[in-house]
Amino acid sequence: MLCHFQTHIQSSKTLCIREDLHQIRFIDFWQDVCQQANAMQCLDAEQYALWENDSYQFLVLFFAALIAKKQLVLAPNRVKDLEVELAEQGIYFLSRQPISKHSQNLKNNFAVSQLSFDDHFLKKAQVYFYTSGSTGQPKKIPRTLRQLLNEVQGLDESFDLDKACIAIATVSHQHIYGLLFKLLLPLASGRSFYATQLAFPEDVVAAQQKLKVFNQHNYVISSPALLKRWTKDVVLQDCQYVYSSGGKLESGIRPYLNRPIIEVLGSSETGGIAHRQQDDALWMPFANVEIYVTEQHELGVKTNHAFTEDWILTGDRAKVLDATHTKSAFQLLGRLDRIVKLEEKRLSLDAIEQKILTLDDITECHVLLTEKEHRQILVCVAVLTEHARQVLLQEHKAKFVTQLKQQLTDKLESIAIPRQWRFLSQLPRNSQSKLNKQMMQALFQPQFSPVVLQQQQHAEHVEFQLEFPPELECFKGHFPDYPIYPGVGQIAFIQQFAKQIWTDLAWCNGYEQLKFQDLIKPFAIVELTLVRKQHKIHFEMRSAEQLLASGRLLFILQNAQDALGTKTTGVEHV
Repeated sequence: MLCHFQTHIQSSKTLCIREDLHQIRFIDFWQDVCQQANAMQCLDAEQYALWENDSYQFLVLFFAALIAKKQLVLAPNRVKDLEVELAEQGIYFLSRQPISKHSQNLKNNFAVSQLSFDDHFLKKAQVYFYTSGSTGQPKKIPRTLRQLLNEVQGLDESFDLDKACIAIATVSHQHIYGLLFKLLLPLASGRSFYATQLAFPEDVVAAQQKLKVFNQHNYVISSPALLKRWTKDVVLQDCQYVYSSGGKLESGIRPYLNRPIIEVLGSSETGGIAHRQQDDALWMPFANVEIYVTEQHELGVKTNHAFTEDWILTGDRAKVLDATHTKSAFQLLGRLDRIVKLEEKRLSLDAIEQKILTLDDITECHVLLTEKEHRQILVCVAVLTEHARQVLLQEHKAKFVTQLKQQLTDKLESIAIPRQWRFLSQLPRNSQSKLNKQMMQALFQPQFSPVVLQQQQHAEHVEFQLEFPPELECFKGHFPDYPIYPGVGQIAFIQQFAKQIWTDLAWCNGYEQLKFQDLIKPFAIVELTLVRKQHKIHFEMRSAEQLLASGRLLFILQNAQDALGTKTTGVEHV
């Protein structure tokens, strides 16, 4: 199949399907893009950050900026710290531009009939992606539109998707996996995408039921974090494939879905590398990917869709087990960067985790190296079985940890047994469904806010799943024999979360209808919902049983604060 953005510019086929089933045609989309590109020519800066929750609007801004010869930084989020960091570099967030007569009358204006995605343009149009930041400081990875199109073509050649197939996603288009599978693949191949990002398995099936009116198959772009919550009574409809990326899919999940799950291996640096359809099967490289394994057993990748045409070493240990004339299927053996040196001893964190997982009480774990009193120690974040979790709640944590360590003495040498432990109901993951290693490191430092296990954002509506480990500072001394998380601490972290999400919120200057209906105790798992209406943030916290707290926070907006600051400064100057 010819896979090129140019092919379908004048097409009257449907590109985007809204939640209310309103359809946007390819030609209407490109008309929108041209109008925005004309307006963006009036913008002074050459580089802009892009963060837009609406998939259709995101795609319009994405192509309009590139056509207007702007470089784009695809931000991993829009928290205030990142906004400030980018602003210091002269990079500001892009928004939809008003269509003025001036922009329409520019000499170099763009029209749908004149759009040309030739190779010169594709190689010049540049986008920067952020790595996940799960290890160390996030970094920007450049990719040209030519490289992105190469990857889309490689995907199309690797899978036998129906020519008329609708993309449905539970992952964000802000990250490269969602961008490629949900938006660019349909755009380049003449398919459609369902605009709304879905949050739960039931939402996916409800969307598929609505889309039956189009009499087309669909494919689902998802993540291990969501797929592990699937149950057999949630039955996919008219679905050709389910894609999963962002981390390893746990074994035993596939039988819960009635359609094949294709795992996708890749990174921001390399793009997509390989795929597989069975637990513990070998990985098969994509159609346009070459691989080799070094003498140190490190996986190397070469492809025409990466940010460089040279070989890229991935940091993954691998072994080639099945080679043909054109492709080499391989097995992953863990990360090379998870070999650490502790007191002159080389230890594999992957191997330690495998030994810990042989314990009957533990279903999932992550071992990491941290610093304690100027020396490095091994620590572990673990997920317990339901039975073990109940035992932990009934007895002292120190006794429970001592028993775990005792069981490990026959499996690991003393130095390899983690010194400190934290127990959660699940390992926290970021918006890309990758392990949130920064948050797990923070668990072993003084911490006031609860652990964010999951977060779903839909414009002015955000949902969090939180867990309250007993080590949180707010539990200490409140009260010694019956610790509870105080209301003032709850308001503090709700303010913090709100300001991270909506960067125009300056500070909270009041409350309305605050109610604290029940207590939050150690190990509690809580659902927090934030809903924004102008300067007011309504919140609700619920446990599985009941409402815990609710109310509204009243914020001063950033522009109002700036205006007030300017006025005050003028008075002081006089």
